[in-house]
Amino acid sequence: MAIISLVLMVSLLVCGCSSGSSNDTAADDSAQAETTTDEAAGDEAAADEAAAEETSGEAISDMNIMFVVTGNLGGGTNNDDVYSALTDYTEANGGSVSTYECNMDTSVYETTLMQAAQTGEFDLIVTGFGTMIEALQNTAAAYPDQKFLIFDTEMDFTDGKNPNVISVQVLQNEACFLAGALAAMMTTSTDCEYANEDKVVGFVGALESTAVLDSLVSYIEGVKYIDTSIEVLYSFVGDHTDSALTKEMALSQNNSGADVVFGVTNSDLAVADAALDNNFYAICSDADEAANIAATSEETAQHIVTSVIKAYYNMVYPIVEEIGNGTAQWGTHMKISMAEGGASLADNEYYQAIVTDDMKATLDEISAGIASGEITVSTAYGASTEEIEEIEALAAPY
Repeated sequence: MAIISLVLMVSLLVCGCSSGSSNDTAADDSAQAETTTDEAAGDEAAADEAAAEETSGEAISDMNIMFVVTGNLGGGTNNDDVYSALTDYTEANGGSVSTYECNMDTSVYETTLMQAAQTGEFDLIVTGFGTMIEALQNTAAAYPDQKFLIFDTEMDFTDGKNPNVISVQVLQNEACFLAGALAAMMTTSTDCEYANEDKVVGFVGALESTAVLDSLVSYIEGVKYIDTSIEVLYSFVGDHTDSALTKEMALSQNNSGADVVFGVTNSDLAVADAALDNNFYAICSDADEAANIAATSEETAQHIVTSVIKAYYNMVYPIVEEIGNGTAQWGTHMKISMAEGGASLADNEYYQAIVTDDMKATLDEISAGIASGEITVSTAYGASTEEIEEIEALAAPY
């Protein structure tokens, strides 16, 4: 409004208008413009509030939750972290948690979700990972009154799709960028016992899925951020469970010069086994694998420099809390950054023993740059095939 008033005042001065009626008219026009703008702003705010009310729900006391587990519970897996988040919430706020373990059998995913929704007994059905997307889309459409939460993947909410679902992810690509930077520093270091003279690092992924490609492209970028001349070998196993092939690929990459290999698969400990056999370094994924394996194989743990940890507890608990108090926004996707506690590199006794102070300082600087936006990390989510291939071209498939 200040701009409008200033323009009117300048026009009056240039024209030599001193009539009171002209000034009154200008004042009236300005006031009318301000009123119109205020009304528009008010309408927009009201529309936003109405939209928020439409996508949020009522508060739920004593929430009954069904957790459809894509794998299994037990052993300190990411599913255990999700289960802890759900049970902690219900213990604090009332309700119960039921579980069904699908053992990674994709043929029963949709049937299990449908049966859970059909009962009408659950205020919320929780499941996870990209392999559940199609099954959940079909179930959510069949049972529009049932609420769903899916973690560690992104649902399609365009054009009003899946209005009874919330999806949530941590920005794993940010931590994978750090893993790449660390691998690059280690392969060129003279302080790392198992580093060789070749400027080569490796990556073994389970599948060419969006989630694994997200880790790959950001890992490559992290390596190249440190030194563009370092070669990145990468290969895909074809599934998450073939530990023998995972180990074989890691060994093959090491034989071709890679002294640090990042395993992004449920069989990532097979990469660590290979690292023990051939004396190189492994970076694992999702959980602190060095801490998990230390009790049974201290020597294997000593070859795991770090793991990219996704905070599944932090991914799930806050969303369930919002669902419980009625403030959750249905039909939306949530992202949790590294700075917000979404993903990180495992910092344990093995990390402290292997990684030098200079490397740690550089990683701290990179983390700050990512948090401030100074460093932009690519993601496979929402990227075209051409964009992903452009980054892959910086590396070398193996």
